[in-house]
Amino acid sequence: MVSRVLVEQPLIALFLVLAAGTALGAVRLAGVSAGPAGALFAGLALSALLPEVAEVVPALLGTLGLTLFAYTIGLAGGPSFFSGLARHAGLMGLATLVVLAVAVVAHLAGRALGLDGGEIAGVYAGAMTNTPGLAAAVTEVGSSEPVVGYSLAYPYGVLGVIVTIVLAQRLAARRPTREDREPPQPSAYLTIEVTRTGLPPLAELTTTEDGATLVFTRVRRDGHERTPDAGLAPEPGDLLTVVGPRGPLQRFAERVGRVADDDLPLDRHQVDFARVVLSNRRYAGARVAELGLERFSAVAGFVRRGDVDLVARPDLVVELGDRIRVVAPRERLEEVTAELGDSERAVVVADPIGFTLGLLLGLAVGLVPLPLPGTTLQLGTAAAPLLVGLGLGRLGRTGPIVWQLPYATNQSLRQLGALLFLGTVGLGAGPDLAAALTTTRSLRLLVLGLLVTTLAAVALVAVGRAMGLGAARLAGTLAGAQNQPAILSFAVDRFDGDDRVNLAYALLFPPTFVAKILAAQVLAGL
Repeated sequence: MVSRVLVEQPLIALFLVLAAGTALGAVRLAGVSAGPAGALFAGLALSALLPEVAEVVPALLGTLGLTLFAYTIGLAGGPSFFSGLARHAGLMGLATLVVLAVAVVAHLAGRALGLDGGEIAGVYAGAMTNTPGLAAAVTEVGSSEPVVGYSLAYPYGVLGVIVTIVLAQRLAARRPTREDREPPQPSAYLTIEVTRTGLPPLAELTTTEDGATLVFTRVRRDGHERTPDAGLAPEPGDLLTVVGPRGPLQRFAERVGRVADDDLPLDRHQVDFARVVLSNRRYAGARVAELGLERFSAVAGFVRRGDVDLVARPDLVVELGDRIRVVAPRERLEEVTAELGDSERAVVVADPIGFTLGLLLGLAVGLVPLPLPGTTLQLGTAAAPLLVGLGLGRLGRTGPIVWQLPYATNQSLRQLGALLFLGTVGLGAGPDLAAALTTTRSLRLLVLGLLVTTLAAVALVAVGRAMGLGAARLAGTLAGAQNQPAILSFAVDRFDGDDRVNLAYALLFPPTFVAKILAAQVLAGL
């Protein structure tokens, strides 16, 4: 009875897999969970037990999920990716080269083990935990053959890198780099009493000697409190409220005076503050400096995105849904709030024109053939939406069209996309996996997966150590190059929320993500 319902009602079968996969993905073992990949294993189990289900769930649903997943990652990563290109191009380039070099080794070792192109591509995608790479391989060979290798290699693709992070942390404890000796710098604020004479205007004090950016949100002079402008030169007796990384902030206080006994933000009689939700679509993709807060004699101190407080540097790109801590004269705070929007409802509703047009553009770019020596290549439904998403995420908006998605909406669509794709792929490949496990071929697939993951992890650690990366940034580099949120979650917990983990992840994710998709597609065609 149940089996007939699942075969006759494919949507019930699909959502049974998604529900079971979500529950499986939430189970944590030694602090690690499978996340969305739980849907893959649930789909494989159901279709292996009930092979008829493998033929009834439309593959188009999986393609839709993949496109959503890749496009939303691109939109979210666009601002940080382009802003980090100049400063971190070397690390990004070397990590991408490692990913491509490992693909070459995978091809040579796979052929030596007697595996064909589709199997090698599947193992490579699983060992590097790159779901869209699996999709590219499946499209290239025209069957679900790569899914078997992907399923066998994926678990170690997660666990092997987590073990590498633990070992790299122990290595850093014995041989610390300069970064390892520097403590994390969470954002904070201080009220400083100025005692030094002859200080330059605030515009010249925003960048500290160690390269950190400070934001000045309040000044009290002769009992009168206001938000300062860039031309104000601090004088002895002034009280300044300053926002920035804690270490540089403390050193700045010692340089210009001392930490004051008074805490200016506690006095809200003349100048007040509020966390304002950015929902005015006109400012999607704008920099803090482009918000025009000076029109209201206002200053932005922090920008809260998700669970992280960022210093509101003038060049920081804001996103819809950000909560901006605004400091302004009491009588003008309502004007600032109205200008920025402050609508919770607006920041969960996407611009339907921008969203659908962006997806259409990504899919269209995926159809364009790219000439390569001896063949042509298409970016497909994963790499192309990601690249388009990166560009549109950096733009934010074009005229009346808003490309950016609110933070919460982006996260939800990304999760749904990953679940749809992995669940659908799992449902289509269970019979092939069951058959493979009865042969010695599965052992060869496992060996290749262990080799690929281990080689990539060791090479990335070697590159990171050679570049002087500390353990925190190295952990973020491994998680980003592996494109694996579960590894990122482990690394963030391991390093007590150090922002350097997230920053390295955001920088490495896009280039290695695209490189692995293209590598898997090429491997499948060889």
